[in-house]
Amino acid sequence: MMGISEYQGKRMWNKARGDIKLLMTAGPVEVSPRVLSAMAQPAIYHYYKEFVGLFDETTKKLAQVFRAGDLDTLILQGEGVLGLEAAVVCSVNPGEKVLVFENGPFGKWFGDYVKNVGAEPVYFHEDTKRCFDTSKALEFLEKNKDAVAMTLVHCETPAGLLNPPKEICKKAKSLGMLTIVDCVASLGGVEFLPNEWGIDIAVSASQKCLSSTAGLTPMIVSTFAWEKIEKKKNPIRVSYLSLLDWKESWLQSKKFPFTPFTGEVYGLAAALDEILEEGLENVLERHKVVSSYVRKRTLELGLRLWPEEERFCSPTVTAISLPEHVDDAKIISDIAKNYGILIGGGYRELKGKVLRIGHMGYSAHMPFVSATMDALESVLKSYS
Repeated sequence: MMGISEYQGKRMWNKARGDIKLLMTAGPVEVSPRVLSAMAQPAIYHYYKEFVGLFDETTKKLAQVFRAGDLDTLILQGEGVLGLEAAVVCSVNPGEKVLVFENGPFGKWFGDYVKNVGAEPVYFHEDTKRCFDTSKALEFLEKNKDAVAMTLVHCETPAGLLNPPKEICKKAKSLGMLTIVDCVASLGGVEFLPNEWGIDIAVSASQKCLSSTAGLTPMIVSTFAWEKIEKKKNPIRVSYLSLLDWKESWLQSKKFPFTPFTGEVYGLAAALDEILEEGLENVLERHKVVSSYVRKRTLELGLRLWPEEERFCSPTVTAISLPEHVDDAKIISDIAKNYGILIGGGYRELKGKVLRIGHMGYSAHMPFVSATMDALESVLKSYS
């Protein structure tokens, strides 16, 4: 067996971050020493009673952050995309009509999930620089009241937008539609009230505002959603995507449909403890303060925000219009090389058009965003 000293010379995982000292991308985000310490604990058999207890307690803490009320809370074992796809695949039948609200790449993804099940997506499109106009959205819902479901992304991270789900979801609910919301980049960083807003299924991710590492999908499901899932013509069973498997195993029997990611659960448990100890309202306020600072510094540098109006901007990520004649890859590389800070560029149709600074979870602290904006300012000045 390889000795420790011999292994130390062969390992590669300790080189993956290179010289990066601070992660300020739009997710995954930097995680705290407490979360890292939790994830370094020894592995454990997932049916050992103490781990089952930890999983149960973690689910309850997650429900507090979700403000779930009487909605069921799940922790799917996979990155957030797993939950987004499962929400559609498990609840929609072929041939059914689903309304897809989209003003960015992740909104469009919902349409792809709808197509994958043989259903019909009908899009409510808005420009990537603007949030949805509520009055127009309500008219759209009224004109398409025969739809069985609707999807909406709360925070469209590629564009730095924070969409308004409240009135849209409430209207859709009143028309009998299933409401599915992507809160991947908003839960734990922005006010989110699923019961008050009429949300049936909400899907988040562990590596964003919750500030753990990628690998888990926090999710809430309403009674109405379970009814739709159970009445699906060919319910999804014995599948990694199956929400029914999770309901019948974990919610009803405290069993797992397959082996959970024990180390990731350790990390999420620690991250949720940090949120609840600070107080959710305090955490949300911290995100507001930090994002306001980033936008202020952006404008002071003579740069433009990607969203047309500041009121459209998300408190969890700032998208900055790329300066003319400047390559985003060069800015990102120079900031990383000279300051050890990693920010993000554009994604899909916004590639080459924006820079993105993530200020979520543990990354949403003033020393981190101040250092990031100082580094951006210094690099831009070096080009002039």
